[in-house]
Amino acid sequence: MPSLQELIHKFEEGEGTKSITKLAILLAFVALLIVYNVREYRNFSSPEAMELSQLARNVSEGKGFTTQSIRPFSLSMVGSQRGEDKDDPMMLKQPHPDLTHPPVYPFVLSLWMKVMPFQYDIPSLRAENFRRYQPEVLISFLNQLFFIISGIVLFFLSRRLFDPSVAWLSTAVFFGSDVLWRFSVSGLSTMVSILFFIVLVACLVVMERASGASNEEGGADEEGEEGEEVASRPGPRSVGWYVGIAAIAGLMIGLGVLTRYSLLWLLLPSLLFVGVFVKPHKVPVILTMLAVSLLMVAPWLVRNYQLSGALFGVSSYNVVMDTSGFPGDRIERTMSSNIGTADFSDYRRKLLANAPEIITEQLPTLGGSWLSMFFFVGLMIPFNNPGLRRLRFFAVACMGLLIVVQALGRTHMSEMSPLINGQNHLILLAPVLYMFGAAFFFTLLDQLPLPFDGARNVVILGVFMVVSSPLVLRLLPPKTTPIVYPPYSPPLIQEIGYWNDSEELMMSDMPWAVAWYGDRPCLWTTRNIEPDFYKIHDQYAPIKSVYLTPLTTNRRFMSEVLKDPDAAWARFYMDVQLRQNLPKGFPLKYGHPGVMPDQLYVSDRQRWLSVFQE
Repeated sequence: MPSLQELIHKFEEGEGTKSITKLAILLAFVALLIVYNVREYRNFSSPEAMELSQLARNVSEGKGFTTQSIRPFSLSMVGSQRGEDKDDPMMLKQPHPDLTHPPVYPFVLSLWMKVMPFQYDIPSLRAENFRRYQPEVLISFLNQLFFIISGIVLFFLSRRLFDPSVAWLSTAVFFGSDVLWRFSVSGLSTMVSILFFIVLVACLVVMERASGASNEEGGADEEGEEGEEVASRPGPRSVGWYVGIAAIAGLMIGLGVLTRYSLLWLLLPSLLFVGVFVKPHKVPVILTMLAVSLLMVAPWLVRNYQLSGALFGVSSYNVVMDTSGFPGDRIERTMSSNIGTADFSDYRRKLLANAPEIITEQLPTLGGSWLSMFFFVGLMIPFNNPGLRRLRFFAVACMGLLIVVQALGRTHMSEMSPLINGQNHLILLAPVLYMFGAAFFFTLLDQLPLPFDGARNVVILGVFMVVSSPLVLRLLPPKTTPIVYPPYSPPLIQEIGYWNDSEELMMSDMPWAVAWYGDRPCLWTTRNIEPDFYKIHDQYAPIKSVYLTPLTTNRRFMSEVLKDPDAAWARFYMDVQLRQNLPKGFPLKYGHPGVMPDQLYVSDRQRWLSVFQE
């Protein structure tokens, strides 16, 4: 048994100092986690986050992959596929299948909902002083777990590629990114997608290094000698080993696609990387990656096609949305399934309109950190290690491809929740950019004449504080208001939703919020009242109530109300609120007198009275 003096020496100068340092870092991160969740947590603001959450709840409750946030366009797609001769052709009298989102993230959430004690009801005693919605807090915890796992994978990957200094700095910047923290509490699938992408990169790195391609030029890496490089060269691997790693890479791509459909495009640079830089067993490796990816995705695409006639359901039309012929949410709110395609000039115009904003606003500080700038400047400096050059080429190829994909796939949902949205695909590259940015920073640091021994650590700490300053400043006063109002007030939305029975159909301009907080099937307001609203109400399923919020009532009067042909519900609100006048023949005759002035609730009866009587 070691003496007391030996123990003291161990912790002062021996190997125990490393344990103390690691423990201090762990405690500092836990403190950051607690402080951020207490001070900066906000309720969901992204429609996609609410839709994914209510999907997960339906799956966890055994209702299948069905949605309560229903798009009119989804109705038309299902109706055209099933045929009008069937009873309930649009599947409104039964749980409606979701045709917008891929399944992986909702299924992961559903497992979390079965394990954790989710409480969806907001007690009346908490409604007046409401601050946080408990299910959203638990969902944020899950995403922060993926956030932590992604950071750990990044650490080991960067240490394998560079050295411990690069690994510690890139991981610290990763956990010091304000944007990534905001994504971690957003309820979106971003953290899961980042994890899949980092594992994919690790698989490509392992195959490239094992193939000996990174050593074929006989050079040393930027920090080692040729002899050290040759000594660290892995031995020959069997074809089964390569196929196994390729299968994992294909699995990551498949899971990524089933988390975000747009990530299917990552298959191209991944196959290109393997085809060019992985020499042994190239054909079986490429075929394995391709086969595993497509086999993962194919059953879900077949399901979508059988239900809607399109491989990606409603998401198949993302590239058409926001073109000149289909501005805003026009496609999703239409009752016609004959959308067709836009002209090539429309796609070009959409690309040229969105790409400059992405390049000028997102790229320079990709991931919310200035360390990304070191990556871009470092592109001018070649690595001696060809493996690092090839991985950097892969990152640049993915970046160029994702800029085009993000620009063409952008819809009005990005405008409703700027930056923190599911259509921000470039954020997936942030860990790789941090890694290369940290490597270039240390390359510059090694060339600086430092005045004293501890100056190196001071410079490193100073750079970390500068690149993490957005997060530091966010944690300073004033404290962030957790409620995202306007337009979302969870207690009010839940109360209004509960005025309807669980099978009665509502209509609202934010069906995602009614479905998530109110747990009621809710149809997105149609483009017009006549004929679309009446067609649904009279022929397919009665609409029991209409709920309009600031998304409709706070529109610009001239450009978005009077002149917009799709603003029928805004004009409806003005007629009811100002003139006390309902359209002739409108089936919902009763309006709640106490809802906020910028909101409107009309129903077939005074449902709020029956709730009070109960």
